[in-house]
Amino acid sequence: MTIRNNITAALTSAFVLLAPLAAEAQQEAFMAADKNGDTKLDSSEFKTFIDGLAASGNPMATKIKGAGRYGLAFGRIDKDKNGLLTPAELSALK
Repeated sequence: MTIRNNITAALTSAFVLLAPLAAEAQQEAFMAADKNGDTKLDSSEFKTFIDGLAASGNPMATKIKGAGRYGLAFGRIDKDKNGLLTPAELSALK
Protein backbone atom coordinates (compact mmCIF):
# COMPACT_ATOMS: atom_id res chain seq x y z
CA MET A 1 0.00 0.00 0.00
CA THR A 2 1.36 3.43 -0.89
CA ILE A 3 1.72 6.27 1.57
CA ARG A 4 -1.14 8.10 -0.14
CA ASN A 5 -3.35 5.02 0.20
CA ASN A 6 -2.42 4.78 3.89
CA ILE A 7 -3.35 8.43 4.38
CA THR A 8 -6.59 7.99 2.49
CA ALA A 9 -7.47 4.90 4.54
CA ALA A 10 -6.81 6.75 7.81
CA LEU A 11 -8.78 9.77 6.70
CA THR A 12 -11.69 7.70 5.41
CA SER A 13 -12.29 6.31 8.87
CA ALA A 14 -11.79 9.71 10.48
CA PHE A 15 -14.02 11.96 8.43
CA VAL A 16 -17.54 12.22 9.51
CA LEU A 17 -16.36 15.63 10.72
CA LEU A 18 -18.67 18.59 10.58
CA ALA A 19 -21.50 16.50 9.17
CA PRO A 20 -23.21 17.32 5.88
CA LEU A 21 -20.20 17.20 3.61
CA ALA A 22 -19.33 13.90 2.03
CA ALA A 23 -16.30 12.17 3.47
CA GLU A 24 -14.54 12.55 0.12
CA ALA A 25 -14.84 16.35 0.22
CA GLN A 26 -13.55 16.37 3.78
CA GLN A 27 -10.61 14.19 2.81
CA GLU A 28 -9.79 16.48 -0.07
CA ALA A 29 -9.95 19.54 2.19
CA PHE A 30 -7.71 17.81 4.74
CA MET A 31 -5.15 16.70 2.18
CA ALA A 32 -5.12 20.15 0.54
CA ALA A 33 -4.56 21.79 3.92
CA ASP A 34 -1.89 19.31 5.07
CA LYS A 35 0.95 21.12 3.29
CA ASN A 36 3.78 19.02 4.73
CA GLY A 37 1.96 15.69 4.26
CA ASP A 38 2.39 14.52 7.86
CA THR A 39 -1.35 13.68 8.22
CA LYS A 40 -1.66 16.25 11.00
CA LEU A 41 -2.85 19.83 10.88
CA ASP A 42 -1.14 22.68 12.70
CA SER A 43 -3.15 25.82 13.41
CA SER A 44 -2.32 27.39 10.04
CA GLU A 45 -3.23 24.22 8.16
CA PHE A 46 -6.43 23.95 10.23
CA LYS A 47 -7.47 27.42 9.08
CA THR A 48 -6.95 26.33 5.46
CA PHE A 49 -8.95 23.16 6.19
CA ILE A 50 -11.87 25.08 7.71
CA ASP A 51 -11.81 27.63 4.89
CA GLY A 52 -11.97 24.79 2.36
CA LEU A 53 -14.91 23.19 4.13
CA ALA A 54 -16.66 26.55 4.42
CA ALA A 55 -16.20 27.14 0.70
CA SER A 56 -17.90 23.78 0.13
CA GLY A 57 -20.88 24.94 2.19
CA ASN A 58 -20.24 23.10 5.44
CA PRO A 59 -22.37 24.90 8.05
CA MET A 60 -20.08 24.36 11.07
CA ALA A 61 -17.00 25.44 9.13
CA THR A 62 -18.92 28.46 7.86
CA LYS A 63 -19.76 29.40 11.46
CA ILE A 64 -16.14 29.01 12.59
CA LYS A 65 -14.88 31.07 9.66
CA GLY A 66 -17.57 33.74 9.97
CA ALA A 67 -16.87 34.22 13.66
CA GLY A 68 -13.11 34.06 13.17
CA ARG A 69 -13.00 31.40 15.90
CA TYR A 70 -10.32 29.20 14.36
CA GLY A 71 -8.21 29.25 17.53
CA LEU A 72 -11.10 28.36 19.78
CA ALA A 73 -12.20 25.49 17.53
CA PHE A 74 -8.61 24.25 17.19
CA GLY A 75 -8.14 24.30 20.96
CA ARG A 76 -11.31 22.32 21.58
CA ILE A 77 -10.39 19.65 19.03
CA ASP A 78 -6.72 19.36 20.09
CA LYS A 79 -7.42 17.06 23.05
CA ASP A 80 -3.78 16.23 23.78
CA LYS A 81 -2.80 19.92 23.47
CA ASN A 82 0.22 19.18 21.29
CA GLY A 83 -0.60 21.84 18.71
CA LEU A 84 -1.49 19.30 16.01
CA LEU A 85 -4.80 17.82 14.97
CA THR A 86 -4.89 14.21 13.88
CA PRO A 87 -7.65 12.47 11.93
CA ALA A 88 -8.54 10.67 15.19
CA GLU A 89 -9.05 13.98 17.01
CA LEU A 90 -11.16 15.25 14.14
CA SER A 91 -13.26 12.08 14.04
CA ALA A 92 -14.03 12.45 17.76
CA LEU A 93 -16.35 15.29 16.75
CA LYS A 94 -18.98 12.84 15.46
